[in-house]
Amino acid sequence: MNDLYARHQGVLPDWLALYYDEPLEITHGEGRHVWDSAGNRYLDFFGGILTTMTAHALPEVTKAVTEQAGRIIHSSTLYLNRPMVELAERVAQVSGIPDARVFFTTSGTEANDTALLLATTYRRTNTVLAMRNSYHGRSFSTVGITGNRGWSPTSLSPLQTLYVHGGVRGRGPFAELDDRAFIEACVADLKDVLGHTRPPAALIAEPIQGVGGFTSPPDGLYAAFREVLDEHGILWISDEVQTGWGRTGEHFWAGRRTPAAARRTSSPSPRASATAWPSAG
Repeated sequence: MNDLYARHQGVLPDWLALYYDEPLEITHGEGRHVWDSAGNRYLDFFGGILTTMTAHALPEVTKAVTEQAGRIIHSSTLYLNRPMVELAERVAQVSGIPDARVFFTTSGTEANDTALLLATTYRRTNTVLAMRNSYHGRSFSTVGITGNRGWSPTSLSPLQTLYVHGGVRGRGPFAELDDRAFIEACVADLKDVLGHTRPPAALIAEPIQGVGGFTSPPDGLYAAFREVLDEHGILWISDEVQTGWGRTGEHFWAGRRTPAAARRTSSPSPRASATAWPSAG
């Protein structure tokens, strides 16, 4: 056991997981590569858990961070902030959301928290629909709606969460069906759930499940879900924390893979917007 690993264990909680029996100390990066304390170079396929999109030590990013730190680091959102307004204008323009409003956060978890807070406040209910096998963050509320046991260590939650089928195509009771029959079965499951509960505030879903194994439903499922939700006035939250900002290579939003009827009501997606730097308050 190296000295840094022993010191880590002495002051940090046991549930703060580290990879490998002999954990690596990453000391620096450049471009697509990172180096450990022994001088070994690695090709970085990890990207800081999908947050480092613009390469390590990119001169343009380093320059922008340095210049901003030289002016002011934090002033709160109680004052006008020119860079924040300018970035919000750009995000609103590329979002494709009519009359879009942009709220910056410091993590994907916080973005989903905000979407859940807005939806439950507007709908005046704490019931939420989520997908099986899903992942939405590490806060009290987002852990509570996560549909993946490995990432949801407690059943306690401020929300009442009901899980529906559809996020995973390759397993489950509908896996052997063709795409059309799969969609029909999942829609029937959603309708059945809605018939046994109080009206939910929203359904939250990832266009592509990341932590759940990089899996997605057949095209058209979420559009079919949206039709059912609209009949009941239930909001739609597209969790683009791991898929937004062009990371699928097709569009700014991964949700654009689905028909227009399934476009988002709310779209949390801050995770990589600042290349792992906090983006705003």
